Amino acid sequence: MANKLDGKWSIEKKAIKKVQIHFSLKERLTKLIRHDAAEDNINPSDIIRKIVGLNYQRIQRPRIGLSFHREDLEYLSERYNLDLTDEKEIRKRVMDEINLYYDDKEKQE
Repeated sequence: MANKLDGKWSIEKKAIKKVQIHFSLKERLTKLIRHDAAEDNINPSDIIRKIVGLNYQRIQRPRIGLSFHREDLEYLSERYNLDLTDEKEIRKRVMDEINLYYDDKEKQE
């Protein structure tokens, strides 16, 4: 039984031993790092790992998380003329609007 627990917790033990270091960079560098990360499909912190020769991983499933307050959902449900509880359709409409925005932006360029 102890063997199973040791295996189960080995990843957590490694995580505990990690040291997190925060860097305060000039705004210009931060923008460049974020841009390069998006271009390479990796996280901004992994750009730094790549630059200094450390291992890094590509993002498997790129996504952007967005938190909505109740007021946000109320606004969006009114904007899209939807029921407040229809979060799935609200999410779909937001995605449609984002796609339309970037399609229009690409046409203008």
